[in-house]
Amino acid sequence: MIKQAVILAGGLGTRLKSVVRDIPKPMALIGDKPFLEHQVNILKENGFEKVLLLTGYKSEIIEDYFKDGKEFGIKIEYSKEQEPLGTGGAVFNAWKKLDEKFILLNGDTFFDIQYEIVFDFINEKKANALIVLRFSEDISRYGFVEIDENYKITKFIEKGKLPENRIDGYINGGIYYFKKDILKKYYEQYKNQKISIETDIFPKLIEENKLYGLPTGGKFIDIGIPEDYQKAQKIIPEWIKKERKPGLFIDRDGTIIEDSGYVHGTNLKFIDKTFDIIKKAKEEGKYVIIITNQAGIAKGKFTEEESIKTTEYIIEYYRKKGITIDNYYYCPYHPEGTIEKYKKYSLARKPNSGMILKACEDYRIDLKNSMMVGDNEKVDNIKIYNLTFVLF
Repeated sequence: MIKQAVILAGGLGTRLKSVVRDIPKPMALIGDKPFLEHQVNILKENGFEKVLLLTGYKSEIIEDYFKDGKEFGIKIEYSKEQEPLGTGGAVFNAWKKLDEKFILLNGDTFFDIQYEIVFDFINEKKANALIVLRFSEDISRYGFVEIDENYKITKFIEKGKLPENRIDGYINGGIYYFKKDILKKYYEQYKNQKISIETDIFPKLIEENKLYGLPTGGKFIDIGIPEDYQKAQKIIPEWIKKERKPGLFIDRDGTIIEDSGYVHGTNLKFIDKTFDIIKKAKEEGKYVIIITNQAGIAKGKFTEEESIKTTEYIIEYYRKKGITIDNYYYCPYHPEGTIEKYKKYSLARKPNSGMILKACEDYRIDLKNSMMVGDNEKVDNIKIYNLTFVLF
């Protein structure tokens, strides 16, 4: 069990100066609590027993508020930079206070993942270094991360070098796991220097084939710019009040309705046994979410609007029978499409994980206890670590 979380809390908050003044960025209020307190509370809920805060600018404000952490039900320690050292430098400055295994996260980003999934992955793969990845529909802003079938990161693609046929991808979620030993040689080489984990250490770990990337889901928001900070005022307090519930993710064509090939319209034949599956899931308090590839859009068989109307007809049909389907996600892209707009490679297309990870950003889903039901094992067995698949 990983007991220590290390938070980078030394940022100056330069971009937030117009709305937050004279306090460290992680102490910016979200509702009636500092952002950092929301982070600490979520870490405690996920089983962490101690937090090490890597501070710098106006460290005394953070220390006066959290003290030893007793009031917050968790042990809190501090490591202060005398001058900005970068993400790697801040970690190396705290070297003697680091556990042999620790999670590292940024003090200005909220990413509500299920840490137990990360821990299971680390234990199974015997990982020494890992980046938690998230699915993004806008890689033009970030670039993206490529992983292989074993979840090893193979390369970072910079935002200025994106392939034209890519519409989305996995990006750095700002949560890292390290076994201290794997950082030792970098500590000895770079201690007391300014160094970035992201640009100086991660590329070396990729070269050594030692860096894993685990895509997972959860609400994400970065408070580093005023616009997102204002959004966080509503999003975070509302989100953390939600119960985390399992989801039943279910395929559409061939599972909910019979698949006669590029199905659209309202002349549909419903599959009777699916009613019982969905009804039982709702009675158990689960989310029910349709996850459907719609290659017919890319291939010009029907329009995106027609596809949406078909799915919404299905949802209304169920509603009239007293069964609520919470939402639906579809992928209109296909690399062999005939409609140029949709002729793209997309990680939303099953069996890739994008649609489900997007759902996990919209709903507080217990992904570990969720399942995907579909009629095609090749397509519907989604590439999400530990997600249960049931062949219809």
